[in-house]
Amino acid sequence: MPAPRKDSYRILAASGQLGYGFEEISLESALASGVDFIGCDGGSMDPGPYYLGAGEPFVSRLAMRRDLKLLLNAAVEHGVPLVIGSAGGGGGAPHVAQVMDLVRAIAAEDGLHFSGAVIESEQSSDSLVRAIDQGRTEPLGPIEPLTAQTVGASSRVVAMMGVEPIQAALQSGAQVVIAGRCSDAAIFAAAPLLHGCDPGLCWHLAKIIECAGQVVEPRTGQDSVLGVIEDDAFFVLPAHPDKACTLRRVAAHTLYETPDPFRIREPGGMIDTSAAHFEAVDARTVKVSGSRFESMPYTVKLEGVQRLGYRAVFLAGVRDPTLIAGIDQFCADCHERTARQAATLGIQPESYQLNFRLYGRNAVMGEREPEATAGHELGIVADVIGDDEDIARAVLAKARYSLLHTDFEGRKCIAGNLGIPFSPSDISVGWAYRFSVWHTMAIDDPLAPFPISYFDL
Repeated sequence: MPAPRKDSYRILAASGQLGYGFEEISLESALASGVDFIGCDGGSMDPGPYYLGAGEPFVSRLAMRRDLKLLLNAAVEHGVPLVIGSAGGGGGAPHVAQVMDLVRAIAAEDGLHFSGAVIESEQSSDSLVRAIDQGRTEPLGPIEPLTAQTVGASSRVVAMMGVEPIQAALQSGAQVVIAGRCSDAAIFAAAPLLHGCDPGLCWHLAKIIECAGQVVEPRTGQDSVLGVIEDDAFFVLPAHPDKACTLRRVAAHTLYETPDPFRIREPGGMIDTSAAHFEAVDARTVKVSGSRFESMPYTVKLEGVQRLGYRAVFLAGVRDPTLIAGIDQFCADCHERTARQAATLGIQPESYQLNFRLYGRNAVMGEREPEATAGHELGIVADVIGDDEDIARAVLAKARYSLLHTDFEGRKCIAGNLGIPFSPSDISVGWAYRFSVWHTMAIDDPLAPFPISYFDL
């Protein structure tokens, strides 16, 4: 059943990322003005595949705990729902479990009592293979179609939920919802849609406030933002009393992470902003009207990772102009010497990868770098991915020795051409992953891939 219709619905987007932080004065000011709902994004794939594969958050647990403690207390005290989406970073089963551990600990510590729901988003191999067999998966970009072999080789795959699982949890009485991988906008669109707010306005506002303080000036750090939905428009304003939401920042966030500024795809349809009108109604508030939402066949994004091997790295700097002038040949010689030395240990070339990254010389853009100016110093990162930790560390040690002691044309010393900033010099990073699944999956039931469980604390 739909929730009661509200003429005005007030949403607090606490932070662009649970654990990034927000000023307490912003939370207090927003609550004093009245809010109907609190939401906070909990994750992203921006930091790369490791965190999804390892089941680890990419912010500290200490930081997540601080933000979550404030938000749980605020939600319980003011009797409003709280939704955390993409919990723990990657939104997989271990990420969600870690956030729930924090929820339980905070509730016990602060004597909080509430009902809640956990929505899982990690997908089983069997369900994905069935979707492949039924022709329901498509590549998201110029990549290969998804296969059963790729799914079988993947360490973890999550699906990105839309609003429906969150709505189901809220309608079942959950005040606190901890959701796995989730569309950022769905976190903030779910509740106002239940209250009958216009879908175009709900989705467009949710898109703009998903990163919270990114639309606030001055941008002195992460902060909270308020979104207010009325009959024919929505308003974006800062939660902090001394900050402002500007027309430029609000309009610009419509373009954020989307290839088309007028058609923004979500799991159940498309946000159409082609007729949207942006207006600065005062020095702190932006009004937006004219947004529409077009329903489309339901698809969800799949994100998965495959473990490559164990990574170890070595960092050093060089400012010898003679070495810098011949750095390409030097690196090639070190590659060859490392391979010979590794072979003496019984380590075969196919059991590891060795890369040298030269910071100060095309390390960021590689062959696409348009700037040819050479610097007076280079940073060298030796990066080894081995089949296991022993292989990675052994090959890295040989690479380090090669970098230190391989001759080059014009050399006047027998050592000392590298400056090494750390001791120990060789750093074990852990298991390395790559994205293996970056596809969409068509589904008939928006709830089916996202099981919901309920709890009372």
